[in-house]
Parts: sequence; C-alpha cells; structure tokens
Amino acid sequence: MKIGLISDTHITEKKGQLPQKALDSFQNVDLILHAGDITTKEVLNSLNSIAPTIAVEGNNDRNKETLDLNATETLEVADLKIVMVHGDKLPSSKIDELKILLTHVELPEGKAKKYYSFAQENNADILITGHTHKPHFEKIENTILINPGSSNRPIKSDASIAILIIDEDGEYENKLDKVNVEFIKIEK
Repeated sequence: MKIGLISDTHITEKKGQLPQKALDSFQNVDLILHAGDITTKEVLNSLNSIAPTIAVEGNNDRNKETLDLNATETLEVADLKIVMVHGDKLPSSKIDELKILLTHVELPEGKAKKYYSFAQENNADILITGHTHKPHFEKIENTILINPGSSNRPIKSDASIAILIIDEDGEYENKLDKVNVEFIKIEK
C-alpha cells in the first residue's frame, strides 16, 4: 500500500495552490493523509480527486466552518496502527517545550521523545505529524515518527511531501520492517 503524506499547505482562496509535483507524486497512491494546516476546502477536494484523503485539524484550520476536522485520526493498515495529529496540541509538562511547538522553531535534541510518548499513549506503530514545516523520520524502539514537511511553506528546509510504503505481502519478524518512507523534494 502506498500512502501520500502532506502537511502545512497553508493555501488560501486568494493565494497559493498545491504544487503540481505533489499532485503528480500522489497519482499512484491508495490513500492520502494530510497532517493539518490545510486552510481551505479546495485543498481536500484536489487531494480527494486523486485518492481518498483523511486530514486532521491544524492550528490554522480552527474556526474554519467548511473544514470540520478532528484533532487526531487513527487507522489500521496491514496490522499497523497509524495515528495522525498536527503536532501543536501535544501534552507538555514544560512551558518552554510548548513555546517551541507553537513558534515553529527547530526541534531540539530529544524532542522526538515527546512525540514518541504521545504515540505510545495512543498505541501507535506510526505517528504522522506536521506543524514544524520540516521533514522528519525517526524510528524509536517500536514506533516510527514521520513529518512530511511542508509542500508550500517550508521552514529551514526544502518544501517536501512523503510517500509511506507498506509491504502488505511480505513476512517480517518485526512489523515495522515492512515500512519505507520516501521524501520528495518540491522545487519552487
């Protein structure tokens, strides 16, 4: 199964559109997951015209009556539990960590442990997030953390999307071994 991953598109009715390379890259996917900050229904319409699309609410999607999105989404694919959350609402015991999440600055060393903790609380094998506008992949013990980056407004990185590839046919000792992620750079 191939799943297109996208986040932080930040497209408005007056400005911007999904990059053609992103749309072309998603042509052969079975599903698209958008990790929030969509800002307009047209983005979801465009993605749904390619493949069924599931999205979560980002901090810039709140109070948008036309979107009506959940803060988290959970799905099961090939014995893998995938949880998606934008990333700005993760529980925080330290105010400085919360400030880092809300200001879109680079994740400090060890920040992935906070995402890992959230994934564990939700029994996720894979956690998909957005919000930082930077692509990220990390495997911590029995959990994979993925942020596809931003297709339209990257921060200290290239614009990007990702393709999550799950081998549903092979037999693996560790079920996470059937997972591959391909990041795709979006040229401006």
